[in-house]
Amino acid sequence: MRLFLSTFGLLALVSVMLSSCLDNEVPVNEAEEQWKADTTVIGAYIRANEIPALKDASGIYFNITELGSGFPPKSTSEVRFGYKVYIMGSTVVLDENDEALSDIMDLIPGMRIGLSLMPPGSVAELYVPSGYAYGTATLPTIPANSNLKFEVELISVTIPTSQLNQLGADTVALDEYLTTNSVENVIKDTTGLRYVITEEGDGAIPTLYNKVKINYTGKILSNGNTFFTGSNSPTPNFDSRVINYIHAFQAGLTKLKVGSKATLYVPSVLAFGNQSVTGNGGITIPANSNLLYEVELVEIVE
Repeated sequence: MRLFLSTFGLLALVSVMLSSCLDNEVPVNEAEEQWKADTTVIGAYIRANEIPALKDASGIYFNITELGSGFPPKSTSEVRFGYKVYIMGSTVVLDENDEALSDIMDLIPGMRIGLSLMPPGSVAELYVPSGYAYGTATLPTIPANSNLKFEVELISVTIPTSQLNQLGADTVALDEYLTTNSVENVIKDTTGLRYVITEEGDGAIPTLYNKVKINYTGKILSNGNTFFTGSNSPTPNFDSRVINYIHAFQAGLTKLKVGSKATLYVPSVLAFGNQSVTGNGGITIPANSNLLYEVELVEIVE
């Protein structure tokens, strides 16, 4: 598997460029027509075989047959996983490994995207358009422009000691902030997230794979600077599934009923970690910043 995905995977990186944040963007280069043809074929195959798969904005279809727990890997994660790979529609196993270990960014784009949609312990089928696999390259067992099927088990995601230490420091800082500012009715989640439900809704609670519409404002906890205010809902390039958001939102939104409003007090590890990012208006979020989000869960989008 390591050889299969990492060595030949370089070919896929040439034909389809993805961002380091696993944005799951639809390709808009010269391979767009092939991508449209591939996703049409995969969609027809899914429907014809009555496979209960969901479609990611990238065009990858995924069918979670066993759901694990915890947070899916980030672009910086090391993952341990098992897999079998087929040309879609074939029963011939092209390659398999019961327990491979790899940095997620060393894998082909289709595997990176698929694994980013799976909590540890999950088992899934991934249906991958050719551009997210090996594209126009002709390999010994894979013709050019082949759509692939992966049977994948995400065994574990390695959590570095430095990240665990940072999470410990983050939660201490959050608890001190909450005490100093006399914040009441705080719920302490085992993930490190702290939250207060400020208005209780009466709708359904979303799963990780529900598409949602949310309104939210994000602030840097240390100085109160607002780096985002607005709303998100499904678009052609962004599914707005709960699992598409930062880990803090995955933990928080799956505890809220539709119509609820909440304030999330977010450890940096569950947000942007040791990366410095720029929000709206050019506001810089420094690395290892604890954040505050005011969130309204408006709707589960069918």
